[in-house]
Amino acid sequence: MTGKVAVITGGTSGIGLATASALARQGARVIVLSRRPGSEGARKLSALKGPGEVDVIACDLGRLASVRAAARQVADRCDVVHLLMNNAGIFLRERAESADGLEMTFQVNYLSHFLLSNLLLDRLGAARGARVVNMVAPVDGIRLDFDDLMSKRSYSFLSASARSKLALVLAARRLSETLSGTGAQVLCYYPGLVRSGLFEGTSFVLKKLIDVVGATPTQAAANLLEILADASHTDTPAFFERTKVRPLRGMATDAEAATRLWEMSTRLVGLT
Repeated sequence: MTGKVAVITGGTSGIGLATASALARQGARVIVLSRRPGSEGARKLSALKGPGEVDVIACDLGRLASVRAAARQVADRCDVVHLLMNNAGIFLRERAESADGLEMTFQVNYLSHFLLSNLLLDRLGAARGARVVNMVAPVDGIRLDFDDLMSKRSYSFLSASARSKLALVLAARRLSETLSGTGAQVLCYYPGLVRSGLFEGTSFVLKKLIDVVGATPTQAAANLLEILADASHTDTPAFFERTKVRPLRGMATDAEAATRLWEMSTRLVGLT
């Protein structure tokens, strides 16, 4: 990673922080997009001693204008992006809407990452072999309701999160096609249950389960770096559970659904 550029959303806590720290120690230039650039995690990154360096850019994924501003800053600072890690995510017990009038979970987990990836397409293409990593979850049996992407008719924090992760998987197919010819790979990575602050505010039972069986963020980051370092993985897009490639089923394999979602997402975030 010496001299290479990595962009990570949500890189001041959990898996994002562990990955950013590891990449900087390997010599990468890491640009972390964070809603809280003054957080304890950001201070830890700034204090890292290693051959690499870390910059923290303010980016609120709940505001599309903030995503655009952050993408402009990345593009101004870097001619190429070798790794884009769409990592940040939320669980919300109650449905909420963003300043853009979009359902918050769908926007933060998926739409803002969709926008960021598209705004950095030229920087990713210039790397000639970039990697895009979408942080996902198991999506077998999950379906999108294209007539209710904003969950106005019904909402639960588990289903809202699952649908946003399915959207990331579907978008990976089209993003891979868009980057075709550049040598880029698009990966969907499910780290398994991980002990992090992501689950604060969710159910007591879920948090206790994760405390017992969940991996540490450092372990999850190490598994991801193992995948990225393995040159034998050539399929794109590919779905990894921990370090193993897993087949996709159901709507996640639906090319028409991927195309429809891509077109709707383009309109929702205002891409031309």
